[in-house]
Amino acid sequence: MKKTIAIMLTAGLLWACKTEKAPEERFVFEGDAVTDVDTGDKFIMDQDSTHVTVIHQDGSQEVLDLDKAPFYGTTVAEEYLQKMEDAFQKRIDDLIEQKNARLQEARKARYAAIGDEDLLKQFQEGHKNGLDMARQMDMIAELIARGVVSSEQAPDLLEIAPEMVDLNVELDSIN
Repeated sequence: MKKTIAIMLTAGLLWACKTEKAPEERFVFEGDAVTDVDTGDKFIMDQDSTHVTVIHQDGSQEVLDLDKAPFYGTTVAEEYLQKMEDAFQKRIDDLIEQKNARLQEARKARYAAIGDEDLLKQFQEGHKNGLDMARQMDMIAELIARGVVSSEQAPDLLEIAPEMVDLNVELDSIN
């Protein structure tokens, strides 16, 4: 009887140790990669989001279609894709913010020598004479930054629909 119990316990233990881990236990996030804790392989998403580069423990690499990755179709894959998408969106937002800051600094420098009232007069004359709309929006953006006019007044002053107002117009690209 003792031998039978010992054999059953040993068989149960061996079977329990042999069962495969759930994907959430086997694959973990480390930085911007997914690591297979069983094999030590690292999976890094390529920029096109359709392939992953697998870096094996021996240093060799291979490229797999995302749908061939062992964690594909699991919550790990969904979380990884969401994390990569969030990081990509954050990068885009940061780049837009940096670009807008550069545009605002350039605009501030461009109109630094002109007083508030003179700039408003220049805008009004330019608007009346059909000055390029991008230049008009640039002037309005500076007038808003200075507090001379409000952003609510901009569409009326420009005589355009509110959704067409772009206060981050890039003048360098139109010159």
